[in-house]
Amino acid sequence: MSRLDKYLILNYIPALFICGFVLIGVYVVIDLFQKFDDLLSLGDQAVSMAFNYYALFLPVMIAKLFPAVVLIAAGFSLIRLAKHNEIMAMQVAGLSLYRILLPFFITATFFSFLALANQELVIPSLANKLERLRTITFDKSEIKDIFIEDQENGLVFRVASYDVIDETMKGIFLLGMDKEQKTVFTLSARDGKWVGEKTWYLRDVIKHNYQEGNWIPPVITEKELFLKTNVGPEDMRQEERDPGLVSMAGLLNLSQKRPEDPKYPVFFYSRMTYPLTGPVFLLLGTPFILGLEKLRKNLFLGISAILCIVGAFFVITVFCTNLGVTGHLHPFLAGWTPLILFALGGLLLFDWTGT
Repeated sequence: MSRLDKYLILNYIPALFICGFVLIGVYVVIDLFQKFDDLLSLGDQAVSMAFNYYALFLPVMIAKLFPAVVLIAAGFSLIRLAKHNEIMAMQVAGLSLYRILLPFFITATFFSFLALANQELVIPSLANKLERLRTITFDKSEIKDIFIEDQENGLVFRVASYDVIDETMKGIFLLGMDKEQKTVFTLSARDGKWVGEKTWYLRDVIKHNYQEGNWIPPVITEKELFLKTNVGPEDMRQEERDPGLVSMAGLLNLSQKRPEDPKYPVFFYSRMTYPLTGPVFLLLGTPFILGLEKLRKNLFLGISAILCIVGAFFVITVFCTNLGVTGHLHPFLAGWTPLILFALGGLLLFDWTGT
């Protein structure tokens, strides 16, 4: 690594952290205003609940804002270098814009993989705590009409409603099957509560046994029953979970379990593009700034142009995602189209700036 590369990287990395802190601060302030009424209703617990929530939500904010931070920080660094004529001096020395920008791309790619590790490892590990705290603090606690399987034990659950805070369910119907997918028993219960150690405590239970598809009398009724299963509270919340809190493997699993729902394949393919988004932003944004004299010399205009690029990307992403979720666009195209369009635009801009 040359001295110039080190100089450019050491200019870029502090800008990444400063822009990250600023954008996260702005995000928190806007989010607090949106949730202000909910926080007021918590009374004396408002400050502690808000602090705990945003502490857990920090990795999610980093994941959401990272691609924008990559480009905004690069814009700050490059505009500052251009104002002091350092970019011009590098070009006079025979360096192309591509060579000048190479340290920025290397740094952005490195941090993109760190951001991917945050998205795939850190966020899923905090998802249960975060969603529970979010539900207690801001959202409705009840999830309705849950359908879920325990494949290892051959059980299929249908639950009318589940309370996230109390970890209780109502209107329970359970289908038990053997390895050949034949019905062994059906069970219904008025309500149930999670007691830990893979166990639900069910009340007012009615059970029907079957053999070779035929019902075997009598009907079994029990006041209470302890049901052992691999389905726990986190599984009850899985269908309602924000896809942004689920790992890529989890999204793939959900798309296989519910092939009729295009939402999960769309988010799976979109997640595949995540580590490439930051470098693609650089590919489009940096030659756009450096190729226009006004943007190169004016910090306000340069950052405004960057924000327009970021905004355009997210508008196109939301548009394609909605088309994919509603079934009007193939999930692969819904996930990859925004990135491909911006990558092509970036390549054209590099060619336009003579790199």
